[in-house]
Amino acid sequence: MGTWNATIFGNDTSLDIKEEFFERYNGGEEPATIKNDLTMDLDDDDRYNVLFALAHCMWEVGQLDDGFLLEIKEIIDKKEDLALAQELGADSKFLKQRSANLEKFLEKISVKKEKPKKRIAPPVPVESKYRNGAVTVFQYEDGVYGSLIAADGAFFDKETYYAYLLTDIKIPRKPTMKDVREARIIDPSFHSQEYNSFRDSRYYYTFVNCISGYLKSSATKRFERYNDSFFEIIGYLSDWGSCCSAASVGFDYYRQKSSDEFKTSVTRELNKRFNENLNIRTEMTIDEIDQEFILSNASQDSK
Repeated sequence: MGTWNATIFGNDTSLDIKEEFFERYNGGEEPATIKNDLTMDLDDDDRYNVLFALAHCMWEVGQLDDGFLLEIKEIIDKKEDLALAQELGADSKFLKQRSANLEKFLEKISVKKEKPKKRIAPPVPVESKYRNGAVTVFQYEDGVYGSLIAADGAFFDKETYYAYLLTDIKIPRKPTMKDVREARIIDPSFHSQEYNSFRDSRYYYTFVNCISGYLKSSATKRFERYNDSFFEIIGYLSDWGSCCSAASVGFDYYRQKSSDEFKTSVTRELNKRFNENLNIRTEMTIDEIDQEFILSNASQDSK
């Protein structure tokens, strides 16, 4: 369990429980069913984080019954969570903060929520021409051309996930698919035992230096329109799948702006990424990488 602060959701377990609860709740399952399922086999070290997270979720949707509330109250009153935290190595500062947070938490969920959270319809998958494998070209600030490859994307009506891999192309004319296939990715991690030996074997095919983002509904509606004003799709590679990590800064789709403003912000970001990684390249060409993914995907499909 990863813990970074003393709040109710200041740990990985509670956040995971909250995410699963609302994913299943929005999918139509009853809160009591979800709660019973998630408490069926509790790990001792995570027990209270699970229960507190569920109590909060049940309260959010107006389904926190008196029996479960009493169970939570007894845990807090008897300081069971604090005793476990101390046993696991928490210092006095953490315990003091945790105690205060638990008191506020209990006070909050003891009063029925006036407007319970309603179910939200799950996102509906939609098609996008910027799907995984899309190869786009663009112009840097100095007018020379570069290219990106779309990877790790998921497209829905209410949200968009995307990641782009920056190639080392910088040429005065518009690149062709042949140019792209002969180029390399600005990232050393693909097919690198040095980078990936400590991870699961599936991460052997992975990239780190991605430009990525997560967009909610308002920005998702602008996603393709803004991209079309700056990028041109010249073809498609195979689906390169997921990235294990990515750059924290993506392109600015959120703020309403003109196409020229979008172009300025994107060229600035791409130029920065290129210049800060001048000597970082995959050993394999993009075509060699693509052939490996084709073989890997075919192997997975045959199982």
